[in-house]
Amino acid sequence: MEKKKIYVICNSHLDPVWLWNRSSGRSANLNTMHSVVRMMDEFADLKFTCSSAALYRNIEDYDPALFSRIQELVKEKRWEITGGWEVQSDVIISRLATLLHQAESGKAYFREKFGADVKTAYCVDSFGHSAGLPKILNASGFTRYVYMRSNPTPGVFRWAADDGSSVTALHILHSYNTGAGDDFLKLALKKNLESPLSHQAMFFGVGDHGGGISRRELAFIREMQKEYDIVFSTLEEYFNVVEKFPLETVTGELGPIFRGCYSNCHEVKRKVARATGKLLTAERLGATAQELDKPWKELLFNHFHDILPGTSIRETFEKDIFPGLGSVEHEASAIIDRQIFRHTAQLDTTFMHEGGVFFFNPHPFVNKTIMSLEGFADPNRSGRNFNVLRDEAGNEYPLQILPPASVLGPCGVPWGKLTAVLEQKAFGRKALAYGVSDKKFPEPGFERQYKLLENLYFEVCFDDTRTWGFGLERFNSTLAKLEAVETEEFINGPVCSILRAHYKYGKSTVRLDLCQYAGISETGVKIRLDWHEVRCALKLCWAHQLDRPEFFTGSAGAAVCRMDKANYDWLAEEWRGNRVVPKNPFTGEFSMIDWCAAKDEQRCAAFFAPDIHSCDHADNVLRLTILRPVRYADYINFAPNEESGWMDLGVNERLLWLAEYGNIPVAALPKLADSRLTTGEVREITAHSAGTGIALPFDFTLDAPQVTLVEVRKNSSGKTELTLMNHGGETAVTLPCGKVTLKKNELKQLEF
Repeated sequence: MEKKKIYVICNSHLDPVWLWNRSSGRSANLNTMHSVVRMMDEFADLKFTCSSAALYRNIEDYDPALFSRIQELVKEKRWEITGGWEVQSDVIISRLATLLHQAESGKAYFREKFGADVKTAYCVDSFGHSAGLPKILNASGFTRYVYMRSNPTPGVFRWAADDGSSVTALHILHSYNTGAGDDFLKLALKKNLESPLSHQAMFFGVGDHGGGISRRELAFIREMQKEYDIVFSTLEEYFNVVEKFPLETVTGELGPIFRGCYSNCHEVKRKVARATGKLLTAERLGATAQELDKPWKELLFNHFHDILPGTSIRETFEKDIFPGLGSVEHEASAIIDRQIFRHTAQLDTTFMHEGGVFFFNPHPFVNKTIMSLEGFADPNRSGRNFNVLRDEAGNEYPLQILPPASVLGPCGVPWGKLTAVLEQKAFGRKALAYGVSDKKFPEPGFERQYKLLENLYFEVCFDDTRTWGFGLERFNSTLAKLEAVETEEFINGPVCSILRAHYKYGKSTVRLDLCQYAGISETGVKIRLDWHEVRCALKLCWAHQLDRPEFFTGSAGAAVCRMDKANYDWLAEEWRGNRVVPKNPFTGEFSMIDWCAAKDEQRCAAFFAPDIHSCDHADNVLRLTILRPVRYADYINFAPNEESGWMDLGVNERLLWLAEYGNIPVAALPKLADSRLTTGEVREITAHSAGTGIALPFDFTLDAPQVTLVEVRKNSSGKTELTLMNHGGETAVTLPCGKVTLKKNELKQLEF
């Protein structure tokens, strides 16, 4: 047997926020790197590995001399830059666009400041790793991946995505740090020596709140070097050796781990989804990469694996994270306003006698989108509220006045949510005038909502698994169904009807609005929670009545099958004999991005949600986890801080869509979800003659039902950059640059 060799990877896992605020994280970063540099100056054989561009930016800004010394150590090949992202991001509920931006931003910085083209992605503490990540890494120029938390996998292997792309993955055997004393380090060494791998990477260094290389533990390593073949190494040196050996191939998601992080702290998930949507829309309206650079970096920072998963302390959320995400949305919204108003200055809107609206469809396909904004219903006090929108040709579209956020009308003039459904061509833009008409439009009524309501209910499950969801596999201990109190036909008009249902449980109440819009097949769902119960999870359940359905969830760059026909056959085999065969298996809790669906050979039932990331399928019911109140950073074996309170209690909302289709392919679901979740932009405008405004930059059609537009923008080179995701078999699309063929499940970036 070949003699065991251990490559010691010196590092310091440093969370820029977690149980501390951002300022404290900056201090810890500076202190750690000073300490590491001193040790490396003293011991010439030491090497150090460090990820995350945001940490290096911190050093460059606050201690230029330290930064210069690190640059020298990088040139000496003793300090290894790894990761290539802004931060060690969450990679299980983060969107495809943000993961691509992590690499774009981080790798550009490392090339500029260190001349380093980082090939090793590094995400050692994230709570699961999405099935599409290998293709995302390949698209970003990575060939290797280092991680720790997942379901059991080989120590080193080829990790492949559904398009055939792959990376060499290193699953850290014991821990990414050794900051818990001598016994911890001895155990780490023992596990590495017992590993079947002849060449093993052992991670060494104090972590979490910094610390770097410990002299005491370094002395232990020196002593062990007398007995074992142990060298200080970089990850690049280690991979260069192990990639020569035959490696097993693993496919699919590496997880799930800490499933509670999919559903806790909904507020941060909501703010991240909103900020991301605003930045992507600003890009589609022609904002430059340079002006969006700062908000993108702030958004990427807030995808850190202790932020988006909701595992930081309350103070950090309130003082650092929420203000940071608010600044992203604020800047993006201002840019969107600027682009729209500069464009409307081009238009001749003299046909508007009492003002009107401008509407932009951000999709590269024809789409029906809901337009809603608060404004005057009868600004000139004519005695009749606006009830139509008219285009320049005189075509009329129904306009409905829904209840506003405040019933107070400015200057006593009627005020409300002016709402319409507008169909627009790809990247369509249209000016419409407010008007009053005697034309009668049909009303949607409530038939569809009543039918749905028969199969929708709320279920409360016991949950005492704390912030991370320790030991959580599934919510199968049902406490109760919420009591249905009353149902009311709240609103019915030419644009939408709202069926409202009220529920209660303990001291809590839930209001469910099912909204049917004219011409839109999906049903809008608005849930108002006034919740005061703890140690529980609240599920929205849909008894869809499908026949032995398969269960799928959206993921970054992939659709993941969580339950297929083989599950039913396996259960029939496993439960044969005298026991009752369960006809409808329980999948357990899984992550989702934007959508989840149950599908048989005849029908498909789906939920679309931008900020809900946790779901399951149980007893032939599709279930979303919409609420899981837990204490902030409540870790097992540590007493929680009573003063911090509980996440997500009190009044808050969930907005989502419910969809019923025939036998559509799973590959069509991402685009259908996008059509509902990415809404059009609308602004009030007034009458004026054509001026000298700007032309909006993008105008093309992407009709392939299985292809989604991840991003379109003017990049830092001033060129148009398209990122497309093909969710099905090989297909061709026609673009401004010509006809392009997309391979099966391919992620493709184009520049022209």
